[in-house]
Amino acid sequence: MIPARVETRKHPVERKSNDIRLHLACFLVALAARWIDGVFAFSQTPSQQKLALQLDRSAPSDVKPVKRVCIVGAGIAGLSLAHALTNSPSLMEGISIPEGDLEVSIFDSRKSLDYTAGAGVQLNGGMACLGKINPDLQRAVIEGAIPISYIRGRHKSWSSKGDVDKLWDYSVEELIRSDETARQELLDDEGKALWYGIMRGALQEILLEKLPRSVQVSFDKTVTGISAPNNQIADGGAYCKFLDGSLEGPFDLIVGCDGIKSALKEYVDRENISEDPSKREGSAAALYSGIRINYAVQENGGVENTLPQPLQLCFADGGYALTGIYGNGKHRPPSRCFFVTSLDENYNGPFKRRIGDVVPEQQQMTSNVDSNEVLENADWSQNVRRPKAETREKMLQQIKIYGVSDSTAVSTIENADRFFELGVYFHNPINLSGWSKEVPSTGGSFTVLCGDAAHAMPPFLGQGANQAIQDAWSLATRLYAYNSKVGRAQLDKMSNDDEECEKPSLKKELRLYQKTRFFPTASITVKATIIGYLETGGRNGFYAKFRDVFFKLLDFASVPKRVLLDSSIPKV
Repeated sequence: MIPARVETRKHPVERKSNDIRLHLACFLVALAARWIDGVFAFSQTPSQQKLALQLDRSAPSDVKPVKRVCIVGAGIAGLSLAHALTNSPSLMEGISIPEGDLEVSIFDSRKSLDYTAGAGVQLNGGMACLGKINPDLQRAVIEGAIPISYIRGRHKSWSSKGDVDKLWDYSVEELIRSDETARQELLDDEGKALWYGIMRGALQEILLEKLPRSVQVSFDKTVTGISAPNNQIADGGAYCKFLDGSLEGPFDLIVGCDGIKSALKEYVDRENISEDPSKREGSAAALYSGIRINYAVQENGGVENTLPQPLQLCFADGGYALTGIYGNGKHRPPSRCFFVTSLDENYNGPFKRRIGDVVPEQQQMTSNVDSNEVLENADWSQNVRRPKAETREKMLQQIKIYGVSDSTAVSTIENADRFFELGVYFHNPINLSGWSKEVPSTGGSFTVLCGDAAHAMPPFLGQGANQAIQDAWSLATRLYAYNSKVGRAQLDKMSNDDEECEKPSLKKELRLYQKTRFFPTASITVKATIIGYLETGGRNGFYAKFRDVFFKLLDFASVPKRVLLDSSIPKV
């Protein structure tokens, strides 16, 4: 298990107009995302035609098929992509490649996968895409997950007579059935909702175990460079250099699924890779939001069956909490997770406060001991070094101070087996370098980004894992479409067909992948950024009552339902 990476950043001291600047920044990002989507709007391509085509590697280098794929990162995005490329009957049918199928290799910098790392994730649009990849794979994940039946919203009561007041109670199945597109995408063949909770480690375990044996997975392999071969060979291709001095390749495509501080993202931005991960920021440097999340995980959640379970949000003064049950894999007891999201007392939004403005007791509640070290938990490791008893006491004090009234909160914290904490960072969704880059002198080999490496987003809509799986499916369909076009071109060439056809272009297919996925992910990023601040209710609950009234008005207009559905429906 790799310790979380530490970022040290200096923030200007500004107390005035912080809210104005924040909202202006969000507005500009949203406007830019909408403008770019309009400029690059295009119609979705028809479903891939089923053709039995032989792909000849003696074809010119600029139209060679993609056969050898390197995936950097064995997280949810990387494992999902490996399945989509090698384990998807709907994509593989009708495409024949000489000397076997696509050759896929995965390299990960960690010593191994830590299945106990991280907390629970919601799967909805991602679960739907797992079904597109392979129904058997989707079934295996469903068997290891817990169906989510309701999403409940409560807020701290305004009166002294009660603990909480109701905001909303959404039946997940009714929510899905209210929208035609959602019905098509988020209901299975039996009409059941594809909305599940599963522990991050359990999901990765299933994805890894179900990989075809042909997929090579190597750990303790940290990428330090991308290069062309020293001596040009007929096939060309790009090579990966690793920290241990080894060289792997050649590859037709290298996919960066290595999350935040991505080595491949830096290569796309700057055509080089820094050995120090803290310097891998490129044109989309992360900005600390001033929001922190504390996690408590009770391994055996005390649930006797796997009947559909609710997720409950409780909004309080200065923070809010989420409680849920998440599957741990087939035939294993589920886990109960409790999350507390709050504002860092050392910051006004992303702006650092002056030392004299920070109350010591508040700082101890929501910040690290060294306020200059703000953690972004890249590997979901347990980076809190304080003893369990101290961490447990801190979370119990938090929910008491904020007024979080959740019937299971205290018992979950008191019985938790693991605690960890992360600082939420904002990542600019607009990358001027794009998501892909051709590797020079390789005969047309490319690098491309997928998952958090392309669009790390705040966790407040629960869409990180879902969007990573959707990326994987979308990218795989573009690669198979490209190989199909290469086969067509070769058949036309062999038949001496004089009719001019569009020349296959891997660069174009990768751009289509980005255009398909950019706006949905940028939109979620902007929404989650605004929602994250609004849901806390402000420091000391400054605008908590406004938030409660605002949410009730939005619920009356069905806005929360639309936001939930729009984020959950696959856009691939």
